[in-house]
Amino acid sequence: MKQRILSQLCCLALLFSFLLGVHEGRLAMWKDEDPTPCKVFPCPIIVLPKPVQQQLKAGIRLETMDDVNRLLENFLS
Repeated sequence: MKQRILSQLCCLALLFSFLLGVHEGRLAMWKDEDPTPCKVFPCPIIVLPKPVQQQLKAGIRLETMDDVNRLLENFLS
């Protein structure tokens, strides 16, 4: 029973998050499992280091907008 409740809470937590990834070759952000990006940045991912490109292609899930901003600063600086 506890495991089921914990699993449900984890699923709910994932619904309210951000995902950084790639949309048409550019860095993009999705919110709350929406299939359409809420923001597409003018940064083509090809200018980023290969390990970062791979992470973005797999998708990077973040919990808060502060986390998103920190990661974007690291990627784009």
